[in-house]
Amino acid sequence: MTRRPAFTLIELLVVIAIIAILIGLLLPAVQKVREAANRAKCQSHVKQLALAAHGFNDAHGKLPTAVELGGRPTTLFVELLPYIEQDALHKQWDFANYGSNYPARAGNKLPIMFCPSHPRVEPEGPFTTYGGNGGRVSFPPAAATRDGFFHTTGPLSQPQANQSAVPLLHAEDGLSNTILFGERIVGDGGLDSFSQVQIQNTPTSPAMQGSGLYSRWAPPPDQNAAGALVSAQAPINTRNVISWSPPPVPPPPIPPPPVMPVDWISIADDWYRRVSAHGSHHTDGVNVAMGDGSVRFLKASTMLPVLAAMSTRNGGEVLPTP
Repeated sequence: MTRRPAFTLIELLVVIAIIAILIGLLLPAVQKVREAANRAKCQSHVKQLALAAHGFNDAHGKLPTAVELGGRPTTLFVELLPYIEQDALHKQWDFANYGSNYPARAGNKLPIMFCPSHPRVEPEGPFTTYGGNGGRVSFPPAAATRDGFFHTTGPLSQPQANQSAVPLLHAEDGLSNTILFGERIVGDGGLDSFSQVQIQNTPTSPAMQGSGLYSRWAPPPDQNAAGALVSAQAPINTRNVISWSPPPVPPPPIPPPPVMPVDWISIADDWYRRVSAHGSHHTDGVNVAMGDGSVRFLKASTMLPVLAAMSTRNGGEVLPTP
């Protein structure tokens, strides 16, 4: 009788252990390659949005509004639709009756509007992970500094009535030194925990929506739509890690909600800062498109004064060498 060669139990365990080690070494490399590909695709998205804004500026002599208030009801990304190969969607848009556009909004999750590194948002909807640069302060509109590229316009615009859109020529700091579009995170765990407590425990205070609802490419054209802008009101937020400045009380745990209600006055400023913060699910930074159409990757460690300098179009600041 001939004896067939075979693995012993010890040899089999050694082989399995070696395979497990190799897989453990390979997985981070695969994830790194996938993130590099997602980051490159995201860079392409913000560049296309910047080129679309240039196309709009060439055609109209100015950039699109962030939100038109009291006039033709429209918003930034709706105005850019013809310039991102969505002319058919733009032509069927009802600018007189926003409510009739729900099927068009709900049925068009435009890939260019969403970073591939960002987790899916449930329930799905017309969300965007990008925002136009609103300057140092963009939200709420009544406190906007209007020193970026986008702000509210129209008869009911804030902080002043009848504000006009900004031409690219008004970027006295130079287009290559001023952010045009930046990334944002859809939903903010810390803010949403505050809002849930606010609604549950202090019903007489201002109603607060989940922060994700301020990140839609086709929001209702009211002043809350200005929350879709990005600004230098807070540090860069990566992977939903909250970085408050200055630090308030920690977000209350959910569930269960805290026994005591959270005072709206004590958190309002932090809410406004976080809603318009730059953020992403990339590793340690965000993609931004500059006014000249170039794309940069800003580290999460970017100091707030530097971010503010990059957010103003005519502040006269000297930026550090990238």
